[in-house]
Amino acid sequence: MFRRLSALLQSGVSRILTGTLIGQGTLLAVSPLLTRLYDVSDFGALAAFTALATVAGGIVSLSWERAIVIPRAELSARALAILTLASTAVMSALLAVLMWFGGPWLDTLLQTAGIFSAYWWLLPLTTMAMGTYSALSSTLVRDAAYGRLAVRNGIQGTSQALSSVVLGLLAVGPLGLLSSILVGRVASSVGMAGTRGERREWPSPLRVRVVARRYRRFPLVVTWSRVLNILGLQLPPLIVIAMYGSIEAGLYALTIRVLATPIGMVVDAVSQYFEGTFATRRRERSGRLSALLLRISTRLLAVAVVPAIVVAVFGPVLFGFVFGAEWAVAGQYAQITVLFYLAQFVVAPISRALLVLERQYLQLAWDVSRTVLICAAVLLPGLWGFGLEAALIVLTIVQVAMYAALFLLCLFASRRAEAEWA
Repeated sequence: MFRRLSALLQSGVSRILTGTLIGQGTLLAVSPLLTRLYDVSDFGALAAFTALATVAGGIVSLSWERAIVIPRAELSARALAILTLASTAVMSALLAVLMWFGGPWLDTLLQTAGIFSAYWWLLPLTTMAMGTYSALSSTLVRDAAYGRLAVRNGIQGTSQALSSVVLGLLAVGPLGLLSSILVGRVASSVGMAGTRGERREWPSPLRVRVVARRYRRFPLVVTWSRVLNILGLQLPPLIVIAMYGSIEAGLYALTIRVLATPIGMVVDAVSQYFEGTFATRRRERSGRLSALLLRISTRLLAVAVVPAIVVAVFGPVLFGFVFGAEWAVAGQYAQITVLFYLAQFVVAPISRALLVLERQYLQLAWDVSRTVLICAAVLLPGLWGFGLEAALIVLTIVQVAMYAALFLLCLFASRRAEAEWA
C-alpha cells in the first residue's frame, strides 16, 4: 500500500511517508503488547484524554500557525510563528488553572475514575507541547523541508510507543498511556528544532503587530472552525464514554487506534505535501489548483479501497486474532466505521485548500454543520435506547456525507480561485 502511494505521488510525500511509516508503524506494532499491559478501562481513559487534549491543542495556538504557509515574505511567516508560540504559552497557563479546579468535574462527567483529578497537570503540558510542535511543523511545511518532516514523524511515533511500553512494564497504570502523547510531541519538537540549521533574522515588534492585523481572521474565525472540526472527530469517543461506560469506550478506543493510525500515516504525509504545494501555487498564482486536488484525492481512493474491504469483511476475526478474543467486538465496530475512515482518508488531506485560499467562513459553516449532525448521530440512538452499534452506523452515514460535501466545497473554491486569476 505505502509503496504504491509513494510511487503515485511526488518524492516529497515519499520522504514524509517514510518517517511516518517508521514512527506510526512502531506505534501500531506495539498495540498488541499494550492491550496486554493495560486494562480496557485504561484505553477508555486514553480516549477521553486524547479527545480533550486534541480539542485544547487546537485552541491554544489560536490557529496562527495555519497562516504560516501563506505570506510571501519570510519575516511575516516568522512573525506568525512568534504569535503561535506566545498564544500557546498564555492559553496553556490558563488551561492549567481551569484543570486545577475542573478536574474532579470532568471525572464525574466522563466517568473516568479520578484520572483528571490526579493528572490535571498533564493536559496543559501536553497542549503546550502541541502548540510548539504545530509552529515548528508549519514552518517546515512552508520551507518544503520534507526530510525534516520525516525526521519529526519518525521520532514522534517511536518515542510515543517506547514510552507507553516502558511505563506499562513499570505498571504505572493509565499514566503510561496518557503521558505518551506529551512524550511524542516533545521529542519530535526537539528533533525539528535540532535540524533548523542556519541562523535567521527575526521580525520586529512592529511587523508582528502588522502581521497579526493582516491575518486576524485566523484566530477570530479559523480557531472556532478548527475546534468544531476537531470536535467532529473527538466528540464521539467522549459521548460514548458518557453514555455507554468505560468498557464500551475502551473497545471503541482500540477501534479508533487501529484504524486511525495507518490512515494517519498517509493523511499526515499527504496533507503536508498538499498544503505546501497548494500554498506555493497560490502564492505564485500559477493555477492548476483543482488539478492537484483531483489528482491526490483520486489516487488516495485507489490505494484505500482494498484495505477497507478487508476490514469490512474480516474485522472481528482480525481483531480477535491480533489482540485477543476479548477484543473481537472492537473488530465489529471497525466493520461499521471503516467507510467513514475511507472517506476521511480521501478527503482530509485536500481539505486544507479552504484555509490556504482564505475561505475561512466556508470552512466554519461546514464545521458547524458537521458538529451538530455528529452530536445528534451519537446522542439520539443512545437516548432512544439503541446500542452503540446503531449509533456507529448513523455516525458513519453522517461522516461520509459531510466529507463528500467538503470535497465539493474544496473543488469549487479552487476552481473559483483559478477563474479569478485568469
